[in-house]
Amino acid sequence: MKLFTAHSCFSRYARFGLSHRLAKVAAQSLLATAIVFTGASAVFLPTKPAIAAESTIRSVRGFLPDLRFKLSGTNGQTVTESDLNNKVVLLFFGYANCPDICPTTLAQLAMARGLLGEQAEQVQIVFISVDPHRDTPERLKAYVDAFQADALGLTGSEKQIADVARRYRVAYQIEKPKTDNPNVYEVAHGRGVYIFDQKGRARFLASDSESIERLVEKVEELL
Repeated sequence: MKLFTAHSCFSRYARFGLSHRLAKVAAQSLLATAIVFTGASAVFLPTKPAIAAESTIRSVRGFLPDLRFKLSGTNGQTVTESDLNNKVVLLFFGYANCPDICPTTLAQLAMARGLLGEQAEQVQIVFISVDPHRDTPERLKAYVDAFQADALGLTGSEKQIADVARRYRVAYQIEKPKTDNPNVYEVAHGRGVYIFDQKGRARFLASDSESIERLVEKVEELL
């Protein structure tokens, strides 16, 4: 059995000041939880903050399926894995109201991509929202564009998102609103960055607390 970092992050906010939040959280330290690999399955378990030096990037070749999905892009267009052919894909799941983990991860992936120089064009960051009710295409576009990393924001119906999450064993839960405001509720979701090679094969699963340097090294292996 192998242990790996993951996390459940929570939010009680329906709206936020995007620029202020991103500037603040990008400098925050990352927390971690654990994904336990048992054969061909993975289970997300909350844990205490992990020490960055203990984080690792695990090979998942043979454990996770190839990249496959059918979702909606921020311009309303249908996006599938075929649109990412010949790209190394850095995929993770989250939601725009996430107060810390999601924006920090996007900022970190953007920095890693920026260090690849000319090879950056061969790398695509993909952010799949698990909160389709609040994360409209317009909101999702504003969110991913704030990181200036050519990140691709994707959403869809509840079933579409659940199918993709199940395919990559991502646990998430949307709580019922506790007030009269239907847009104020908590979301918990698994944490981790899935790395696919240019043929769409799942190759690595990285903790979002992994160092930028290590992320760059692994991506360069696939280019």
